[in-house]
Amino acid sequence: MAPTTSKGPSKGPSKNSSSKGAKTSSFKVSKSSKSSKGKRPPPKEVKSQSRSAPKQQKKTKTREYTEKELDLPSLNMITPVGVQTPRGKKKGKVFVDDQESMMTILAIVNAEKEGQIESKMIKARQMEEIREAKRKEAEARAEKKKSKLESVKDELRNKKKRRSSDGPTEDKKSSFKREKRKSVSFA
Repeated sequence: MAPTTSKGPSKGPSKNSSSKGAKTSSFKVSKSSKSSKGKRPPPKEVKSQSRSAPKQQKKTKTREYTEKELDLPSLNMITPVGVQTPRGKKKGKVFVDDQESMMTILAIVNAEKEGQIESKMIKARQMEEIREAKRKEAEARAEKKKSKLESVKDELRNKKKRRSSDGPTEDKKSSFKREKRKSVSFA
């Protein structure tokens, strides 16, 4: 069943705004308090433009000149007199005045490289000798272990042969030991 509204006085606060009571009058706001604050205008939306906006793109670019157009001398390079460097070469290129000095420099550099290679080869030989010595030492140890094991095996075999040749004395001792043993059974 749907609830029905009664026209009589109710105990709780009514949902109807037309009903009269002391409580409803206290919720009203006077006009004087509204007018003292004043009416504010609604806030305006400010849109931020992206950097790729058409206004930003319309700026004219200044012309950039290349080195060829300006014919400026290249800096940070020391070039001997009379030698013209072609453009696009590496910085720090060393120019040699004569062939003899170039060949001596080349010989010195090659000798240093060969010395380094020789020292590497000497180190490799030394390491190989050390490895070979370690290998021989390990083989000697293994051989020593094997010989020791074989000697122990031979001793055990010889003891068995002696016992089998003595025969009856061993049986008496073993039978005597068997009588002294106690057996325990669990039920």
